[in-house]
Amino acid sequence: MVQSYEPGETWFWDYRREVMTTGPELAAPQHHPRDQTVPGPAERVPADWRDHVH
Repeated sequence: MVQSYEPGETWFWDYRREVMTTGPELAAPQHHPRDQTVPGPAERVPADWRDHVH
């Protein structure tokens, strides 16, 4: 089971049953900093990051 780590999202995914589900409120932090870019801190992600995703 996993939970989204995006600000404002509270969904869980159950890999065993392959369904979205609910779950408990997790301990902080519940998301990355709101001002942090995605897929990661912009200054730490190489410009060609898509070429490294398999």
